[in-house]
Formats: sequence, C-alpha cells, structure tokens
Amino acid sequence: MKNVLLVMVLLVSASIGGYGQSVKSINGAEVSRPVCVASDKVEKSFVPPPTDFLLKSGEQKSDFIVEYVAFPEEAKAAFEYAVSIWASMIESEVPIHVRVNWDSDLGTNVLANCGPESFYSDFNNVPFKGLYYPVAVAEKIAGEELNGASRFDLEANFSSEINWYYGTDGDTPINKYDFVSVALHELAHGLGFSASFFVNRTLGGYGYPEYGDVSPFDLLIEELSGNQLVNTSIFDNPSKELKAALTSTQLYSNSPVARSANSGKRPKLYAPSPFNAGSSISHLDDSTYDSTENSLMTHAVGRGEAIHNPGPLTGGIMEDIGWTNLIIKHVPVKDKEQLEPLIFKAVFESYYDLMAESVKVIYSTDNFATSKDTILMESAENGGAYAAIFEPSVIKDIQYYIEVSDVKDRIRTSPRDAPKTFYNVHFGSDIEKPTIETSEIPYFLLKGEPLELEARIDDNLGIDTAYVTYKINGITQPFFGLRLEPGTSTNYSGFFNFDLEMLADGDAITYNLVAIDASSNHNTLVYPVDRSLEFTVERIFDPVTNYSNNFNSENNDFVLADFDIYTANNFTDAALHSPHPYESLNQDNQELNFSTFLKYPVIIQEDGEMSFDEVVLVEPGDTLSVYGDDDFWDYVIVEGSEDLGEIWYPISDGYDSGANSTWKTNYVRGIVDQDSKTEGNAQWFVKHQLSFLESGNFEAGDTILIRFRLYSDPYARGWGWAIDNLNIQELVAAPVTTLSPGNINAYPNPFRDQFEVEVDAQKQLSNIRIELFDMYGRSLWATDKQNVSSFKETIDMQKYSAGLFLLKVTEDGQPVLSKKMIKN
Repeated sequence: MKNVLLVMVLLVSASIGGYGQSVKSINGAEVSRPVCVASDKVEKSFVPPPTDFLLKSGEQKSDFIVEYVAFPEEAKAAFEYAVSIWASMIESEVPIHVRVNWDSDLGTNVLANCGPESFYSDFNNVPFKGLYYPVAVAEKIAGEELNGASRFDLEANFSSEINWYYGTDGDTPINKYDFVSVALHELAHGLGFSASFFVNRTLGGYGYPEYGDVSPFDLLIEELSGNQLVNTSIFDNPSKELKAALTSTQLYSNSPVARSANSGKRPKLYAPSPFNAGSSISHLDDSTYDSTENSLMTHAVGRGEAIHNPGPLTGGIMEDIGWTNLIIKHVPVKDKEQLEPLIFKAVFESYYDLMAESVKVIYSTDNFATSKDTILMESAENGGAYAAIFEPSVIKDIQYYIEVSDVKDRIRTSPRDAPKTFYNVHFGSDIEKPTIETSEIPYFLLKGEPLELEARIDDNLGIDTAYVTYKINGITQPFFGLRLEPGTSTNYSGFFNFDLEMLADGDAITYNLVAIDASSNHNTLVYPVDRSLEFTVERIFDPVTNYSNNFNSENNDFVLADFDIYTANNFTDAALHSPHPYESLNQDNQELNFSTFLKYPVIIQEDGEMSFDEVVLVEPGDTLSVYGDDDFWDYVIVEGSEDLGEIWYPISDGYDSGANSTWKTNYVRGIVDQDSKTEGNAQWFVKHQLSFLESGNFEAGDTILIRFRLYSDPYARGWGWAIDNLNIQELVAAPVTTLSPGNINAYPNPFRDQFEVEVDAQKQLSNIRIELFDMYGRSLWATDKQNVSSFKETIDMQKYSAGLFLLKVTEDGQPVLSKKMIKN
C-alpha cells in the first residue's frame, strides 16, 4: 500500500563513508503528463523553423539520445528532425535521453503525451532550493547525470491511430496532422513546459498538497492581478480559491525573458473552465496565440497545421525554467566578536549580461521592519566575482541579502525569498559550539586505497581546527586533520592515516570528529557526544571456484554491516538474515538499501549456477508489475561486481513476496496500517536456483563478488529476507525433493468448513501426495498428483468436528511438509 497522492518522492543518498548533499527527486511516472489533442479543424498554415537552425543546421548545442519502441521508420525521421530543432536551441553538456513509444491506446483525439522521467531539487548549482526541476533541466544546471545514464530523462507516447504527415517541409495536407509539430510540442513538455496543478472536485492544488512541491514552471504562474498561484499566503494548497484561479481563464506566465520578447506583456496560459486535466495550465492560450508564431504550445493542433518553431514566448518560458540561468553563489558572512569591517563576496553566473549597478547588498538593523540600505558590489573581474565592504559604526546585528538582475529583467536574491528571509551577522561574545554532520562508515574494504572521511562542519563564527581521533581494536592512534574543500564553506575531508599493510580482517575502528571554532572561547564539539562511531575492516579473500555455507558455524565470510547470521524466531538453525523487520522511514524523499556480500570472489565456470533456500517477506508490487516498473515497490536482488564493489550488476532480476504464493499470502495476511507484521517461518523456505550467465552481465571466466541486497522504498515494509544453505558452483548431491515447504500454501488456518492446498513448483513433479490425518494419526483424506508443476486442491471438512488435524505433503515418498491445521 503506497502513501501516494500525485508524486512518489525518493532520496538519492550520499555515498557510503562520506558526507554529501542530499538530492531529492520525484518520480515523474506519478505526475499527470500533458497531452496534445487533435482539434479536428482544418488550420492550414506553416511556421518555419528558427532562422538560426536553418542557417546553422549542423550546429547542435545539446545531444539527444533517443530510444524508439515500436516506432515506424518514417516517424523516426520526423522525430529526429524535431529533436534537431530543440538541440539547436537549448544548451546542455549532459546528454538528454529520450524514450518514445508508438501507442494504440492514448484515447480519443489524443495525438501524444510526454513528461519528464523525474524531477530533482537541491542539486549542485541549483538556482532555487526547494524547487523541483525536470531531470533534463536539473542535469543541465548540475552539469552531471542525476538519474543515471541508463535511464531516460523524458518519455513520450505517440498515437498509432492518427493520420500523420511525416514530412519536414511544412506542407501538411488538410486531412493529416503534422508529426514534426506534435513532436516539438511534446518535447517541450518533457523538457519542462509542464505544470503540476490539478483540480479534484471542489479543490485546486499542485504537486504534493501536504508539502507543496513546486516546479520552476509553477513558480512563474500568476493571476491577472499578479498574485502567484504558489504563494501560500494568498492560496492555500489545496483550496477552493486555487481551483477558482485555475479555471478563471485569466492566468499568465511571469517569464521575464518571454516578457522581453512580448513588449513587456506576460504570456497568457490556457486555463479553461472546467479544468481540463492534461491540458490546463501546461499550454499557451488558444484564442490568443492560434495562427501566430507562438502557436506551437497551444493545447490543440489542427489538420494541415505545421509549426516548426517553438516561438519566442515558449522559448522565453523555457529559458526561465532553467535552460538559461542567473545564479548567485554566496557564502554568508560569519558572526564577529568585535567591531570590524564586513566583507561581502558573491559569484554570479549569468547567461545574459548583468544590469549596470544591479549587484547589491541590501541590509537592515531591525530585520527589515523599518530600515533598509544598499551597498553596491563591485566586480573583481574574476569569473563573475563581486565584492563589497561595509564598516559598521556600532556593535549591532546586521541583517542582509544580496540582489542582482540581468538585462532580461530577471531578478535573483540570496536567500531566494528575501527579504522574507535573510542572513544575520551577530556581534558579541560567542559561546555557540560548531555543528558536525557526517555519514557513518559501515565498513572499510581493504583494496589498497586509503579511507577518506567527509563531513559538513559549520559554525556561526567560523572553524579554526577540525580533526579525527580514532582507535584500532581499542588502541589509540595518532589523530589526523580535516581540511576545508576548495570552493566550499562547510565541506571538510581527510584520510585515515593508518598503515594499510598492518590492518587485518575484522579489526574494529572507533572514531570521533572534533571541531574547534575561531572564537576567543575556542568552543569545541566532539561528535558524537556520548559514544564513538565504529566500523570493521574487511579484507577480500583469494578467489574460489565453488563455495557453500549452511551458516551453522561461525565464520567471517560475509560483510555483515546490514545483515547478520543467527537463529531467528520460528527457525530451527542459523541463517543469513536481513534486519527484521527492515526499516522503511515513512517519509518522502527517503529510500534505504540493506546488503551483504561474500568476501570470496567467485570465478564463474561454464554453466555456473548458485542456489540457496530463502524466505522473502518484502512489500509486493502492484498487480502485473515487474522488476524495474515504478509500481514494483520493495524487492530483493542478487548482484555481482567485477571491480571489488565499485559497480554492481544484477545476476538475475529483483523479486518480492509476489514471487511465491506462500510468501505473498502470509505477507498480506499480516498487514496492519500499511506494514506487514508477519514473521518469517522456516516452513516457508523455497530453493532458489539461478545461472551466472543468464542475465548477460557476466560470462565464464569472470571473477565476481556476490551481493545480496534488499531495497526499501519510502513506505510500507515487512519482515525481510532470510537465506540459508548457500551453494555456489558446488558439487553437491541432488536434493531428495524438488519441492520446498515454501512452495506449498495451506489456507485459511484456522478454517471453518474447508481449506485450500496450493502447490506452486518451478519444475514438473513426478508424484505428489497430499494426506490429512486426525490427532490420533488416522488418515481422513488423501490425493495423488502425477506429472504436475502447479495445482490447487480444496479439502472439504464439513463433516468433521472442530479440532486439530495434520497435513502432510510428500514428493516421490519423501516428506516435504508437515503442518498442523485447526478447524474452528
């Protein structure tokens, strides 16, 4: 069960052993995609491509990589032409990955739809913190892949039921729809021309109503009066007032770049009454812009209409959602113990020239209640750097923010919503201790490389010294210092100074971080305050060709930072266990992974296989979902790595409790308030056998580490994963039975008049016998099944009195399951 309204939010965590910026993301599959509809009117016209494109058709400012799914060749050529137009207009150093599908079920009069794969906030260089940028825009600004090179950035679906014109000359027949125009239109949506507003009966809202997630496109939208729709001091989210605005027919995009191309007027948006889901707000107004150079992003396309130019208004809005930027990089001025000059510094990254004398420090001494003054910042002629000096005359706190504007009248402040928020400089004696944030190191894998520790250390007055104290197996070692990373104000790092050759597998390292501020009091923080952080040294052993472990004797063969080996409740002997129950934080923006890996690298043999017994009680995905789908929630997976754990690839696809009817039935049976309370049971063990070569990621002769990983999404959780009797390319006797207890499900239990016995095996079984006995050992019912793999049997018990019965299942005469059944 998912706690999802419109979006599912996931956290991209900092890397193990370090401290990094928390980048939040929204799964675009949960957001309604804008659509382009067929107007069914004849609107014979042609708007040619941009002049720059026609003159410099070979000059591409960005690289689009397109994956086609069932696309006809003539449609591919037209789509590539549309892509080349956008590639000549928008600039990005990061490739833009697109997936386009040929779809027969988009709905009546729907030509196509498109949307971003995901949205990101708080990434590197982000102009506005807290805003959710479409992934392609976010990657352009951050200068790096955020969702990975293997994932697409936008996905479009085109109807296969439309009478398309695939030419690129704009001479579209009056009985056809121009494919290039629709492709340009949909690409604009995927690249960010898309609102998150919605109407639900009497209420209007946007993003995630409880949290108010906003996109850069949303931020620009205003009423005729100039009120921002995302201004919660005017419009609650959700609210009746917001619905009225969304259906007012009078909404505008306050895009400075678009205004500069439109005689200062704001572009009008499509906001009909009633609200038109998929069209409202995410398009320009039809009645205003049809049959003009700005008609591409109106909500409908007519027959014979060809628009091969996004137009200045769409181009301007695209610039203001992040394709061109004005970014302020400023480190707030620290507090001072005594009266001294304040030096304000900032770096401005701007696509357009800055307005003369627009770079300012605006300050106050009463929190901007009544006083405000301005200091102009002067250019240092060094990569957009500016500075200003202020000499206060009295010891009094100073509040300030920085403001700048470019020639397109785009105004930026730092902080973003100044003067509602601002920076404060305090004068006087300091007793405030520094702050330290760091990710705890789970283990240190000996690979010949030193171990780096990263932390975020800050102080209102500044840091004088930062270092790390540590012990190896309880013996104190020389401390090592942490240095401030160049170009940052709070990011510190340093390397443990131990001798790698002297470390042994299993050594325990305990450590604390220490920070001393720059005040006269030398305020000091030891982190953590009441304990030490701890990790274990792990060494990779020599490679092997086979391996087995029943987990009943102590060994250090696995890295057990998350998993552990013990005899759990309802189990008769030890196994390899994930946390029980595994954690799920029930908070947006947070996902977790729990893993363990074998420290013996395995040399893959021809037809190499591995097997293990397992119980999997993790949240099953939606009906018909498969691994990799957005609605395939928690899962477990077996992975391999050829580079000592740097990159992991699936040995086989991930799976969940839905992989086995016994697991799923028992998981669902225990659901209470979204989580499953069912505990694992040794009777539910199922043998899992997989090939190292089947996935195609590995081949014979490869040497790989093997990892078991449990993925937990933000919501809902279960008991977890248990693994036993692991055999890797081991020459062992064939099992007596093919069937495992976990392949058999008997339910309900207790029962009233009858119960079901369900057998689900992966291979054909020669002979299965199911027999029911009373408490005195007398056989009451029996059936035999030959040459079957799966079947269900109903056992009618109406004629028997309430009591205890024994169900037995055998395969070829060998016992598989004995289970007590209770009749009420």
